[in-house]
Amino acid sequence: MLPRDPFALAALARAAAARACSGAGAGAGAADAAALHAFALRLGALPADPVLANALVLAYSRCGLLSPHARQLFDEMPLRTPASWNTLMSELSRSGPPSSHKEVFDLLYLMQIDGLRPDGFTVSVVLPLCGGGPAGLLRGREIHGFVVRNDLGLGSDFHVGSCLIDMYCRVRRVDLGRRVFDKMRVKNVVNWTAMIGAYVEIREFAEAMRLFREMQCKGGIFPNRATLVSVLPAVGSLVSLLEAKQIHGYSFRMWLSREVSLNNALIDTYSKCGSLYYATRIFDDGSWHKDTISWSSIISSYGIHGKGEEAVGLFNEMCSLGIKPDSIIGLVVLSACCRAGLVENALEIYNSLVKDHEIIPTVEMCSCMVDLLGRAGQLNRALDFIKSMKVVPGPSVWGALFDASVIHNNQEMQILAYESLLQLEQKNPSNFVSLSNLHAFSGRWDIVEQVRTKMKQSRLKKMAGCSWLNVNFSEC
Repeated sequence: MLPRDPFALAALARAAAARACSGAGAGAGAADAAALHAFALRLGALPADPVLANALVLAYSRCGLLSPHARQLFDEMPLRTPASWNTLMSELSRSGPPSSHKEVFDLLYLMQIDGLRPDGFTVSVVLPLCGGGPAGLLRGREIHGFVVRNDLGLGSDFHVGSCLIDMYCRVRRVDLGRRVFDKMRVKNVVNWTAMIGAYVEIREFAEAMRLFREMQCKGGIFPNRATLVSVLPAVGSLVSLLEAKQIHGYSFRMWLSREVSLNNALIDTYSKCGSLYYATRIFDDGSWHKDTISWSSIISSYGIHGKGEEAVGLFNEMCSLGIKPDSIIGLVVLSACCRAGLVENALEIYNSLVKDHEIIPTVEMCSCMVDLLGRAGQLNRALDFIKSMKVVPGPSVWGALFDASVIHNNQEMQILAYESLLQLEQKNPSNFVSLSNLHAFSGRWDIVEQVRTKMKQSRLKKMAGCSWLNVNFSEC
């Protein structure tokens, strides 16, 4: 028998929402929500209790009945609280299609027309919808202005501050995100992690590491699993084996050694720092469960270190355990074969991925195969592979063929690959440099001068490559 207390009915509605998200499925949750809705209508409890109505809107939304059931119930509510608007906007942003983002901002406008002021939760819902580009930045800055005027986010509301930082980083304005971060009076681990992740995203690894140290020394904040996963790519890119070991040791002291995502990141970091030994030790530890990313990371580690046969062996072991490979693992093992020159192994694996595992070849996988065949001197076979591709050959495919034809001094293939590259990337300076080098090798200096002049007129300049190591916390 159902209770007659509206508070108890609201609790049951929230339970129906939770049931819809569990293994019971949306159908069972929808039946519960409909029964509670009908019972509340007979009691006459809905008009006078917005908490119950909000819970029913949530239940319908989680059951996949956002439209029309949840929206109709919301529209019929005689009294809406900020929580009512927040519930509908949150569910629209969570489960609705990208086209529903405009509807969320329309609801934000109507909420204020209704005489209600958005709160911190409202802001945290709409900020992630501010996409990239000038329009997203403009809308995000408008919301930021509202937060400052109403003192919603830079005081004790950590979540709003993190959302602002994340929004600015998505639109590539990390400098503005840093200003928000510096003005926050109190910071928690989420804020520090968001800022560190932002610097890693724009490849300012040294600043990410500096902030990571400052978080512990000045902020007195202990990193959590998400923080370590965010900062480890910076450690790997700086090739700082000492810092990788320190983070690894910290994970043991904080009882994080069984976290799958952290162990995957540690395997990748150790590999980039040149320590295949430690990467293998983490993977061979039987105390944690390995997922497909774990296998991909360790196979990639062996491939990076030139151990193609071991990488192929691990791939076969993974398949024998019943773990289904995806296109990422396929690319990783093919890259390992490419580095080791294992042509026949790569062809066998490629055919198995396509036929046995029904994986649609990506452009990256095809590029890897062309590079492998080209480096082995099988240029005609590489060209036949390109012609048989089910996807349109991209610049990486023709670039791989061009590089291989240069290595094996096949000028006919060079011209074919270059013409295809130029059609795809007319503004890429690397293509003009490659053409200039091609004619310079043939002694055709007049054409070299024409190509260089065209680059200057088009204001194309190839970015110079660079590399660095971290020795005793100093870059060199």
